[in-house]
Amino acid sequence: MNNRELFHATMLGENGGQLLHIEQGFCVPYKRWMDQGMPTHLDCRGRGCPTEVESLYDHFNLSGFHCFPEIGSINEYRCPPFVGGLYSDDGERVTYMNGLGNTVREISHREKVRRDDGTSVGGLIHEVDFAVRCRADYEGLREEYTGNVKDRVGMEGFEEGAAVANAQGDFPVSFFVHGPFAFLRDVLGTENAMAAPYEDPAWVRMMLRDHLNVCMAVAEPLTRKVRYDFSFVWEDCCGKSGPFMSPLIFDDAFAWWYREWKDFTVSVGVPWTNLDSDGNVGPLIPQWYECGIDLIHPWEVNGVDMLKFAEAYPKARMMGGIYKHMFEPLSLSQVGRFDTADAYEAIDRELRRVVGPMRKRGYYFPALDHGAHWEIGYREYRHYCDRMMDYGKANTVTRAIRRAPTA
Repeated sequence: MNNRELFHATMLGENGGQLLHIEQGFCVPYKRWMDQGMPTHLDCRGRGCPTEVESLYDHFNLSGFHCFPEIGSINEYRCPPFVGGLYSDDGERVTYMNGLGNTVREISHREKVRRDDGTSVGGLIHEVDFAVRCRADYEGLREEYTGNVKDRVGMEGFEEGAAVANAQGDFPVSFFVHGPFAFLRDVLGTENAMAAPYEDPAWVRMMLRDHLNVCMAVAEPLTRKVRYDFSFVWEDCCGKSGPFMSPLIFDDAFAWWYREWKDFTVSVGVPWTNLDSDGNVGPLIPQWYECGIDLIHPWEVNGVDMLKFAEAYPKARMMGGIYKHMFEPLSLSQVGRFDTADAYEAIDRELRRVVGPMRKRGYYFPALDHGAHWEIGYREYRHYCDRMMDYGKANTVTRAIRRAPTA
């Protein structure tokens, strides 16, 4: 089986103990990794997708999720986007209006910390004000949130990209949408998104109906061109202590959205629906599975015990649950000591804890409980990917790796 075939076999529980090792992406210090032995010719783009040269996914024999069209290229919000502008930049903070018409503030580009690979990193964006604060605001903008469907996806290079997506076998192909709470959070802000289902449930249903209709209208013609393996619902609606809504509010305000989206995607030939939510997802697990979600990830260890839910739901599909901070055992006194026996033992111990029993259970994709992060070392990550072979890792590179030309 190639990786896409193994993906479907695992979802069906027919993988026979063979595991598809999937990772969400990389946010790592490439220069330091190269100093530690990583080849310099690799394409270091962070998401799983076919590339012209050998990628990090090829190098580590990983699969990823190939979102096509790419994340961010489908507009589920105001169309055309609001033409924002810069308010101020005092050298420390820059304040501007984004494409939703919301006012946001972040660290100035001039003050961002420079990483050792030449990229910069700032703090979290602080949302100051929102264009939609009440029903009247939304109704005044409703035409922009519902109209111009043909302009909501960039079609430049679409035919060529669709052909590549369909022909390759390395990465399951997904259609990316924001979930109902993620949509409300972007439009209203987190606090207002939490309060609105209590204060004006009819308005919430109106907004979510508009959003769902837009998602379906955009997706339907694309599914005639692209062989999608699943739809990817991004729904970061949980913190470390739990979800941002109660299970009761979920049933009243959001469950119908998931059911209708699932029915639609199956009707257009997309067999599976995956959901991404961080934090403690535990209280909503029964509702999500009942609403048609097929696979949940990443099961962040600091928030939720995946193994407990795996036992309670023996045929539920799961991805993740491997503690990303296992690369940082407390015995290491400084960043950079990545080749110590302590580090390798921490990795081996975590794989025994999670992958061993989950492989026996089935319906599981091994992965970190989020993307590879800044503190991870190349040798550690290499050990992690190689050691997965001991647990039935069956990833295959299904296309010839086109390496960068040599001098």
